[in-house]
Amino acid sequence: MAVCIPFLGVTNIEETVLWYESLGFRCTGSNRYWEPEAPKLTWAQLEWENAAFILFPFPAEKNNDVKDAGLFFRVDSLNDLIERLKTKAKIIELNEEPFSNKKEVVFEDLNGFRITFSCG
Repeated sequence: MAVCIPFLGVTNIEETVLWYESLGFRCTGSNRYWEPEAPKLTWAQLEWENAAFILFPFPAEKNNDVKDAGLFFRVDSLNDLIERLKTKAKIIELNEEPFSNKKEVVFEDLNGFRITFSCG
């Protein structure tokens, strides 16, 4: 079985890890696992229900408003994620289809990447 883990370039890995952890993601790997005294993070892996992505440093001068990547998570439940997002993220779309019981939330993370969670 192959597993694809996308990489997202961000200007501040530490801040981004803390932001995602505040939503319920888990940091499951980083250079600090092997170098606990490292002065800064050079990469970090974040997971939500075993779906993972990795953050890597991307210089601010190369960063722009248009992002060429986003993340899509198909999950069993959104639980209280939408409530947490209301205070921490810019929600782009919130769709609820009453007949199919499908819910979807699209939000922008602190680096401008679009993240979608879909359930139902």
